[in-house]
Amino acid sequence: MPKSSIWKKLLALVLAFGPGIFAIGYTIGTGSITSMIVAGSAYGMQLLWVLLLSCVFSGLLMYAYGNFALVTGETALFAFKKHLKWGKLIAILIILGISFGQWNSLMGILGISANIIYEIFLIYFPGLVNAKYETVLAIAIAVIIVFYGLLLVGKYAFFEKILVIFVTIMGLSFIISLFMVYPLPLEVVKGLVPTIPKVEGGQMMVAAFVGTTMAAATFLSRPLFVKGKGWT
Repeated sequence: MPKSSIWKKLLALVLAFGPGIFAIGYTIGTGSITSMIVAGSAYGMQLLWVLLLSCVFSGLLMYAYGNFALVTGETALFAFKKHLKWGKLIAILIILGISFGQWNSLMGILGISANIIYEIFLIYFPGLVNAKYETVLAIAIAVIIVFYGLLLVGKYAFFEKILVIFVTIMGLSFIISLFMVYPLPLEVVKGLVPTIPKVEGGQMMVAAFVGTTMAAATFLSRPLFVKGKGWT
């Protein structure tokens, strides 16, 4: 069998899970990564139970939102506006809240990405060390222009393919790092026992875990994925 045919089948298999990978990209953002890094370095596996419960409830909510869209053909925000008292106001507040949250996340991602690209450039062009601010700013502007150009395409299928590529790379990096710095099995088992770190900010870290894993954008975008794929 030709190698090109194998790669095409593999790509088709990955794209078949497009909406799921899209949801992964929504859920695992800068908030999740930073909060988990902080929790892991400070408390080890102690908050693993919070992550497990958050993933279970996230799955239930995505299932419910997806089924609602399949049965009614309505997206979540439209349903809020149509069926709930003060629904229009609620929908507007949800849009504002999610937009503000995503805006802050994107600023963090942009800053991290621009600095990483700068560090890569610095390896090959040591002279850039004297113009760090200007270089990072130029890289950030270039990234904004590129992704704004992608947004102008405005097609769900296009975004799905782009995000599948990036999220697959991210997922592979997580798997590779797991084998490079793997936790002890006993620590994993202990982490499944519900406990809250008895330190200042321990309860806030639990809330941060829930907030970053059970992301509202994931549930609200679920009906959009269903509509975008044309499922009924």
